[in-house]
Amino acid sequence: MTKGSQQPRPAVAKELPSTIYLETTNRCDSKCQTCIRTFATLEPPADLTLERLVRIVQQHPTLTRTILHGIGEPLLNKELFPMIDYLKGRGVTVTFNSDAISLTDSKIEQLLHSAPDEFRVSIDAATPETYLKIRGVSQFHRVVDNISRLIARQRELDRPLPKVSLWFTGIRANIHELPDLIRLAHKLGVAEVYLQRLVFYETGLAVREQSLYGKLEATVREAVEEAERLCTKYEIAFHASGASAPLQSLAPDAGSRPWAGCQRPWTVSYVTANGNVLPCCIAPWTAKDYRGAILGNAFQQPLAEIWNGERYQTFRMTFESDTPPDPCRGCGNLWSI
Repeated sequence: MTKGSQQPRPAVAKELPSTIYLETTNRCDSKCQTCIRTFATLEPPADLTLERLVRIVQQHPTLTRTILHGIGEPLLNKELFPMIDYLKGRGVTVTFNSDAISLTDSKIEQLLHSAPDEFRVSIDAATPETYLKIRGVSQFHRVVDNISRLIARQRELDRPLPKVSLWFTGIRANIHELPDLIRLAHKLGVAEVYLQRLVFYETGLAVREQSLYGKLEATVREAVEEAERLCTKYEIAFHASGASAPLQSLAPDAGSRPWAGCQRPWTVSYVTANGNVLPCCIAPWTAKDYRGAILGNAFQQPLAEIWNGERYQTFRMTFESDTPPDPCRGCGNLWSI
């Protein structure tokens, strides 16, 4: 810790993680030019099974929230909806991001029946051309139609859940389309839009030159401010990931230890479709040594043992130093905490 800073947090977490990311699959039907999965194979192809999910969740009576995504498209897992049903039956909040490409009428019915708390559609564009450039597949019109049918059916059945939102990773290649995305959200009847920061690792479009962080030129500010005005006009909630305001999320204020504000080593765990436990969902992007970022395997050992095992304790102690663990170096500055 730096001189004059607060006491380091303990290496042993007092409680089990209140939130768990459970990667339902690492297969995907998009080829996003901002996603590490498009350019590297970090783990063998796998789908999480309901049986394994139940085994993990039963170990955590205080679990309050699950995020059913990671590197992959959750709707490709045939057991996704039974998983949601199980978690909701335990009173656990359920959220996941999706590209919505495979959101058929049948899956719309299942989604509305299972009623996860949030269904977040990653779209990143307001035109087919930009969608193809960023997401690597020509599916813009299909995704828009799928969302439209979902919202229409949700209204027909008068179902409040899931809350549907659009997620937009803002980069130089698409920021000019942000206001049009708000207009599209209004047309579709989507009441919430999120602007995400780019996690860049110098491949594809995930490069420093595309990042908007700390670069509030007039064109960027104008696009975000126009989006804010439209959201006010249409009564659309406009947020940034990390519980910050959109413009604020792009402004640098990280300090000398930009990773240090993160609470995830003490509150969140991430389990891949192969059972590997990572410190957070950003680790696959940021870790230079992916194998070194693995803190255990939840299929081979109870997650509670991993949570306060030797590797996790070492991770937390290093996190509290002035030289953080490999996945955390630069996080909060280059990345997004």
